[in-house]
Amino acid sequence: MNPGETLLSTSRTFQLWRYGVGHSELFLRSGFRPQSEPVELYFEGVRSMHFDDLDFPELTVWRDEDVTVENDTARFHRLRIELRSPKHTGVVVSSTLTYIDGTGQMKWTVTAPGGEEIGDGARPTCE
Repeated sequence: MNPGETLLSTSRTFQLWRYGVGHSELFLRSGFRPQSEPVELYFEGVRSMHFDDLDFPELTVWRDEDVTVENDTARFHRLRIELRSPKHTGVVVSSTLTYIDGTGQMKWTVTAPGGEEIGDGARPTCE
């Protein structure tokens, strides 16, 4: 669907800050640095994630090829984001990734392409 690309490369260390199952939200936050505020990576619509460690020093955020999820009636596209650090790589599959700077401003957002209906004929019904 899309070629891979680097979205962010930083010497900061990020760590898992918060995950909310109910809203499928994941926050990774950089630590405080002298004279600078922490920044956040905010994932929405998290479908899956895999981490070997919860700290990501010298983080590179890489957008890999999108993932497609399908059922009988629809096809959904999701971002596959690799969180690369010298010691390990984590993966998050989500619908949106937003970068929030130290002042709380959303600086950029990457959103997965929209889905589409698939299949044909009448939908099953319950009687």
